[in-house]
Amino acid sequence: MLRRVEALQPLFRDNAAEARADRKVPAENIQALQDAGFFLALQPARWGGAELDPQYFFRMQMVIAEACMSTAWASGIVAVHAFQIALMDPRAQEDVWGDDIHTRVSSSYAPMGKVESVDGGFRFSGRWGWSSGCDHCTWALLGGILPDGTYRTFLVPRSDYRIEDTWHSMGLQGTGSNDIVVEDTFVPDYRTHKQSDGFQGTNPGVDADSATIYQMPWAQLFIRVVS
Repeated sequence: MLRRVEALQPLFRDNAAEARADRKVPAENIQALQDAGFFLALQPARWGGAELDPQYFFRMQMVIAEACMSTAWASGIVAVHAFQIALMDPRAQEDVWGDDIHTRVSSSYAPMGKVESVDGGFRFSGRWGWSSGCDHCTWALLGGILPDGTYRTFLVPRSDYRIEDTWHSMGLQGTGSNDIVVEDTFVPDYRTHKQSDGFQGTNPGVDADSATIYQMPWAQLFIRVVS
């Protein structure tokens, strides 16, 4: 997979000016990375993924960055979300990948969500900034704090949020890190991920048959992708 990604460097260099002008990663870059298998790198094998060692994934991200920093930033963040989805309830995984293993997910983890507990889940609203690569995704992972003060990530489909074009930046101009807005949608409990599960390794999607990479604390992996 690394060699396939290396072969894409000329394309990314050629498209770098377009990324800056359009303020988002060109669709051609995203499709090329999908064809190379990059977005499947950290996805579970049972969902068509490669379950690669994260160090190998980081090497690929650095290779992309040599040609286009914006493409590396946005695609790396989008790709790493497959790891978090793998930690979540199997029903959430089915929702995301059941019809298409190439479904992509963006994020904004700041606890901006207004959360109300209801039967079976939560009413959820808010505005989140800096959702890199969101124009190329059909789901979003969004942060919120429950009434009891605990933090969770909420998995929301594209039909339940809108993207507002707000990204005008001096740096990482081509990342398309726009705002996501949710207005009073229902999120079932199984489509949330507890912060405590991510740190303590008590994730509902991980069992004895899961690959060893999913024993890694989620936050430690994500921090390394964006650093």
